[in-house]
Amino acid sequence: MDKTPPTRRDVLSVLGVGLTAGLAGCNRLTDTGSSPDRSAQTGTSSGDADITVSISTESQPAQLPPLWDDHRIEDFQAAFTVETSGGPTQVTVSNGNVEINRESGQWSGDSVTVQPGQMAAGEQEFTAKAQKDETTIADMATAVKPVPGNYKLDVVPARNEALRQTIQNNSDEANYLDDRGGFTTDDPVFSSYSSHEHVGFDKLGVDLVALEWRHDNDYKEITNNYSASAEEFVESIGTDTGNPEIQALKNGNAGTTWYPNGDIEERDAGSFQYEEFANAETVGDALDQLHPYLFNWQSNMTDIGPISSEDFIYAPTLEQAIEQKTNNELEAHGWDFDLDSHGNGLIYGKNPDGSDELRIMETVANPVTASAANVHDQFHPLVEDSNYLNPAHEEFNKYWHPLRFGWDGYSDSQRWNFEEEKRKASGIVRNIASSLHPEDAAGMGASDQNSLGITTEYLQDFTEKLRTYNQNDADFQELYNQSKILDKLFRDEENNHVIYGDTENAQYAVVEDSSVIEEVWQDEQGRYDDFDQFLRDNPSHSTALDDGNPTLDRDANNFS
Repeated sequence: MDKTPPTRRDVLSVLGVGLTAGLAGCNRLTDTGSSPDRSAQTGTSSGDADITVSISTESQPAQLPPLWDDHRIEDFQAAFTVETSGGPTQVTVSNGNVEINRESGQWSGDSVTVQPGQMAAGEQEFTAKAQKDETTIADMATAVKPVPGNYKLDVVPARNEALRQTIQNNSDEANYLDDRGGFTTDDPVFSSYSSHEHVGFDKLGVDLVALEWRHDNDYKEITNNYSASAEEFVESIGTDTGNPEIQALKNGNAGTTWYPNGDIEERDAGSFQYEEFANAETVGDALDQLHPYLFNWQSNMTDIGPISSEDFIYAPTLEQAIEQKTNNELEAHGWDFDLDSHGNGLIYGKNPDGSDELRIMETVANPVTASAANVHDQFHPLVEDSNYLNPAHEEFNKYWHPLRFGWDGYSDSQRWNFEEEKRKASGIVRNIASSLHPEDAAGMGASDQNSLGITTEYLQDFTEKLRTYNQNDADFQELYNQSKILDKLFRDEENNHVIYGDTENAQYAVVEDSSVIEEVWQDEQGRYDDFDQFLRDNPSHSTALDDGNPTLDRDANNFS
């Protein structure tokens, strides 16, 4: 585990919504659903104590900015004057989110300051209570916190306890989270933009380690709900199943592989050599053995044979077989996406010597991209060797591969409009984090379903990083982490979000008007690429919101 001293973001992540609690050691969080008891505002007494308390608003917070530049946090604090008499033993100020007492650093003499992160958006009541013996009295004042409707998000590490509990209850691995680093506070997504830690409302809490589960659980979801034969396939490797038909497949006696809706009805998928697979030094070498075995299995052990509409089964099955059944600690990460009516996928591999590779994953044994000389060379080629991305290949335009999005001279599909091309490209990015998703999450980019916009510049840069991965210096884990955030924002149905910048400086924002999302998807000219400028020009301040920290507070209960 990481034993480095805690940073500002470590503190924020431990607190979760504790932007309020962390401001002073003597502050106390209260029930956010509560409101002052008006029946007690004039005080209650069962003793002889004679005390008074009064609270008045000294200064209102200024309008919070859509982006945090060189602002002073003091300009956005609320300030109150609290006066007492009769020597009360305890005096507090609270608004339902936080309770501040006289030992707090926010209390000085008769003045009490409240940080913006301790306030809900809009107008709210603050109650000053004084107590002595059996007597409690109260007074009230109001303050208004104006929050912009459009604003930039500060991504901070925050533990998702609900998802972590789900992992603990369902993972087959005893130390799933610890084996993946426990909790991550160090990633470029946490440092690309930071507002003041006490702002509060603009914090997006993300648990990068826990979000691995959304992808890693794909295999279990498939075996439980879609294809029990996937697990049977993986378990057959390296063991004598006692089934003569399965043993024949593993011994290379599969014959030809039948594909039900292809141009070529039969194709020799190749044979499986277990020792070569188990001792493979690279993911590519492992796939040379494993991929043909999967094709043969699908052809002989299932009712429909290898069919591209089941590409969502191939990706996690190949991945799990490599990670469970090889001897050299190969790491694999596979995901599928829509290539048109034809399924396709990518599979990333990290090899024991530290090298890594990204390959296109075919889902049929007779791909149109295969060469006559070697029918197997396009099963899982390195990205740059795929004929889907080879303009000289005669089938280059039969299927428009999403990795062509933004590729100079070759981006235009001559088939889809720009928005549809962009939608398909967004799928290849999002599905890194989770290939399986609810039916109602399909159609990223469709204006009637989607609340997430991705700028053209960001998406073009991401697809280029994947298309040229084996020649560039991109870090796959960093790309994967950005995909996790994209998937998280896409699942949020309550807010409109925009992702912009590029993969080396990813930026995130909330926007009030859903029509902006549609315009971002249609933006072929890149007018929204500089989204910071849009935020500065369109802060759309609002005081009507009812949640002082909507993104971070809700995160604890909304990691679906």
